[in-house]
Formats: sequence, C-alpha cells, structure tokens
Amino acid sequence: MIKRIEKLRKEFKKVGIDALFVTNHNNVTYLTGFLGLSKDEREGFLLITRNNGYLLTFPTYFGLYKKRGEGFNVLNITYNKRFHHHLNEIIDKEKIKTLGVEKESLTISESASLRKKLKVRFRQTESLVENLRLIKEEKEIASLKKAAKIADSAFEFIRQKIKKGVSEKELALELEFFIKRKADDIAFSPIVAFNQNTAIPHYLPSNTYHLKPNTLILLDFGAKVNGYCSDMTRVLFFGKPKNHQIKTYLTVLRTQELALKKLKAGLKSDILDKLAKKFLRSQGYPEYQHGLGHGVGLSIHEDPRLKKGNSVLLKENMVVTIEPGVYFEGQYGIRIEDLVVLRKEGIEILSKSSKKLESVILRRKPKDPICNQNHVGDSSLHSE
Repeated sequence: MIKRIEKLRKEFKKVGIDALFVTNHNNVTYLTGFLGLSKDEREGFLLITRNNGYLLTFPTYFGLYKKRGEGFNVLNITYNKRFHHHLNEIIDKEKIKTLGVEKESLTISESASLRKKLKVRFRQTESLVENLRLIKEEKEIASLKKAAKIADSAFEFIRQKIKKGVSEKELALELEFFIKRKADDIAFSPIVAFNQNTAIPHYLPSNTYHLKPNTLILLDFGAKVNGYCSDMTRVLFFGKPKNHQIKTYLTVLRTQELALKKLKAGLKSDILDKLAKKFLRSQGYPEYQHGLGHGVGLSIHEDPRLKKGNSVLLKENMVVTIEPGVYFEGQYGIRIEDLVVLRKEGIEILSKSSKKLESVILRRKPKDPICNQNHVGDSSLHSE
C-alpha cells in the first residue's frame, strides 16, 4: 500500500495539488487494503497529504479501522468533532493550500458543503487513483484468478440445476448462493435470461419466466475474492436449438476468437471493438451496442474500456473482458465473455469453462423415479 501511495503522491505536482481527498470506495480500498466498503454507505474516506495518510470514519467502524489501520492516522467522525473539523485541522497543520477532490465521486451537495466549510482551494481531479489501478500487480491477478476459478465451478454447478419449470430468478439465486459459499461475495447480481430476454444485455432475472423445452439460456455472472471480481458469460440451449441460433452462436464465437487472437499489449483499446463489429457486419449480423469489453478489478466495470471513442494504449498486466454479442430484439441474443490478462508474451485467459455449443438434454421432472438427478447429459453441437 505504501508503494501505491508513493506513486499517487508523484502525481500531486503534475495536477497542482497539495493533498488528495479520496472518496471513491474502491480507491480507498486500493490504497488502504480495507475490504467491504460500500459506495452507498460512505463509511470511510482517505486524505493523502505529501507526508501523511488520514483515514476518516464513523464510530460504527472506528474500532475496526483503528485496529487495522497501520500506517494511517485513523480519525473518528463524531457529533462533537465533525468531518470538516478534522479536515480543517489537517489543512492548517500541513499548510495545505490546494486540495484535490475526485470529480466523479463527490455529489453536488457534498462538494458544495465542503467548499463552504473548508479553508482551502479546491481542484477537481480525474482518475488519479484509477490510473494506478489499470496495471494489476501479481497479487491482484492471483485474486482475479481465484475469482474466475470459482465462476467456472459455478457454471458446472448451475448446469445441474437446469430443468423444466425452473424460473430465471431461481437459477440466479442458485448461482448467487453457490458463489457466496465459495467466494467472499458475488461480483454483481447474476444475469439469467431465457429466450427473448437474452436480447437485453443487462437483464434482471424474473420469476415470471419458466424454463420450457427448446429454450436459449444466457448466464452472466462473477465471483469476488479479496475485493477483486471475475466476469463470464456463457450460453446454453435447453433442448434443441434452431439452425439460425446455431449459426448465430458460432458466428459470435468466431468473433470472440478473432478478437482474442488479435488482443495484445500495445494496441489501442478501440481497435478490437472496430474489428469485431466489422466482422459481424461481414457475416450479415447487426453490431452490438455495448463495447467489446472492459477492465475488471476492484470494480466489475473499470478502465480500460474496449469501445468506440476510448483510445487507450493497452499494457501488460491489464485485465479485460472480451464479450461480443448479437442481439435480435424480442427474439434472442447471444453473448460470449471471457476474462483475460494481457501478458508480455501474449494473453492469459482466466475463464476456463467450455465454449462449445452445448445443449442440455431435457430432464424429467424431479418426482420421476427413473431420472438420475445427479447427472446432466449434454450433446455437443460444436462444428469445427
């Protein structure tokens, strides 16, 4: 953590600040190692000056932070000593003239309150900590690998739960409970979608839709380990897919394979998105409306963004998703997603689950005594 803070301090002179007030919960975690901070609760803040680090929190968390806050001055925000009292004391003590604040994290009301109460000039900053988070350390990658491995095991598990009559929400809850038992938490609420709902990229699973024969199923989910997320999407067919669905699936898979083959450090982040969309158009398919992928780390969606209008140089030890898709509104959608580390010698794909086109054999109802509930057959429809 000390090395990360030293790197951050080197940016102060470049942006003209004497200290940085860190309010983004993932940035606080990155610089302190404290896990479990909520972006909604606003329970921990960090002030980094040229010489010190101050961790400010409330009585409900103070004991925990004080116990584990080695290297930081842990300050308790109380009714008698409010937030701005602590900050003004530090500003006077360390002769801070210009305070950097995270532009994308502070709300308008929070910013207005600070400007009114603090005796300092303000300067809005963008992505000072996020830019440090772009390149993952090996310890971070190890956590991402563990999260991806748990997601792979969750995929094998959920296939055992696919049966006639089960709802999208039931499968989503099964995924969530499995991941929470194996990991620290889910990376995000699992997406489970049937048929026409698969055409909505960020769909919310429902109890209204129940699995019927010859249904397309999209599963998008991830685990969280030591604060780091994984992200994976797979598509299965319950029963027999239609010929046009098979063709679409294999085209999306070819698109992803093309992007993965071209992915490497040194590329601009929008190049592969253009390439993937061009290939889909050449095959007669519509462009997906999201980006080809995104960075993953402490946040499930972070930089770099592999999309139009975002031309960032990809570097070694960045971690991104590659997730092309084809969507037909009101009919169906197919998306295949893997989590990938950019290495000096190439890429390392962390998502190991099969991407063969698979059809889960229709299973009899659980009450049928001749059905072996511990076995799910699948027939490969993969064509080379």
